[in-house]
Amino acid sequence: MSIGIKRLHPFIAAEVTGVRLNKPLDANALSAIDAAWQKYGVLIFRQQPITDKQQVDFSRNFGDLEIFPQADNRFSQVPEIFRVTNVGEDNRIRPLDTEAAKYSTLIWVWHTDSSYRKIPSKGAVLHAIEVVKKGGDTLFSNMYEAYEQMPQPLKNRIAGLKARHSFLYSRQQRNLPPMERNEAAKVPPVDHPLIRHHADGRRSLYVSATYMERIIGLGEQESRQLIDDLMAWATIGTAGVPTTS
Repeated sequence: MSIGIKRLHPFIAAEVTGVRLNKPLDANALSAIDAAWQKYGVLIFRQQPITDKQQVDFSRNFGDLEIFPQADNRFSQVPEIFRVTNVGEDNRIRPLDTEAAKYSTLIWVWHTDSSYRKIPSKGAVLHAIEVVKKGGDTLFSNMYEAYEQMPQPLKNRIAGLKARHSFLYSRQQRNLPPMERNEAAKVPPVDHPLIRHHADGRRSLYVSATYMERIIGLGEQESRQLIDDLMAWATIGTAGVPTTS
């Protein structure tokens, strides 16, 4: 069965058919998937019955995997898995006042995965295990498109500016207690340009409301206002990707 690619939105996302992710893929299949990923930004593979280990094995085809800083949000048996859920490993709903449950609510906020790292993640492989029958779409945004549609004066204003991204800042938004010193030392604050320059000559906006603590060189009020303005532009390239078939 040959691989099929179907565009889902003018700005972002395509559906991939003709592959089974619970089995090893040959070089041609991986090359086709990688090319589609580079072109469309988000790929959807529907009806894929895979285990956590198989998900990790598939993900490793595209690079080294990172470990999420908070142990409570990782799967104890497969640490590369970040559990984005309100259900614990005991299959019970987590109380809302637990650290893991509180932190998970930050996924409701627009963010760029791992922007708090010196070298952010290349991407993420999500596995929807249990979803609602209506709604619950995951939203993605094409940051190339967001930058392209920004007015030139705003592009000029942010050229050369950097923002400080901090994992500890994200925890403060949910009033979580300080991390253990040795754990916090693994995720120190980092500064990233607001505009990313890519090898193919394109530029994209680089923002992350969850982790952006401030814009370097601006006062607190001006920094916060600019962050809010940029996050508004970040949604220009938005597409809602249905989680159900």
